[in-house]
Amino acid sequence: MIKRLVQVSIAILITFALVLPAVAGTQKIGYANLQKALNDCDAGKVAKENLQRKAEDLETDLNAKQEELKKLKGEIDSKRSIWNKEMLNTKEELFVSKSRAFETQFREYNEEINNKKQAEEAAIIEEFAGIVEELAKKRGYTYVIERSLGGLLYAEPENDLTAEVIKIHNKRFSKRGR
Repeated sequence: MIKRLVQVSIAILITFALVLPAVAGTQKIGYANLQKALNDCDAGKVAKENLQRKAEDLETDLNAKQEELKKLKGEIDSKRSIWNKEMLNTKEELFVSKSRAFETQFREYNEEINNKKQAEEAAIIEEFAGIVEELAKKRGYTYVIERSLGGLLYAEPENDLTAEVIKIHNKRFSKRGR
């Protein structure tokens, strides 16, 4: 019980040590919504379009394989009564094998899309972090908090760096030639 009281007391002291300087006005805190920036910046839109195209290509491939499975299943169902047991077993094993391959490919395609999405988003977010750091130093911010993570309930709009992060990133992105 006393150990728990000591832990809570230490946590409160640490909180006051961090909060009091900010309340006293010695520190300036800004924020940016990087999820909004990711969705609204040109690079994010291009990445989303590229991922959409890739997903559509993979979906076309999967649809063709699924159609092949449907045809095989239809053939098995329609010829079940006229095939001998050996032929039926062979076709059913082929169907099971192709079904498993289809499921595996479906998972691999989803994983490929997710990995590509995460990699592209991570690269853009990393660029945002550099821009946020530049803006924070330029404007004298001690801290910049990421708004979309839900930890910030209210802040003055003039401390929102999101629009400027997007503007700077778009400018740099267009200079790179997309």
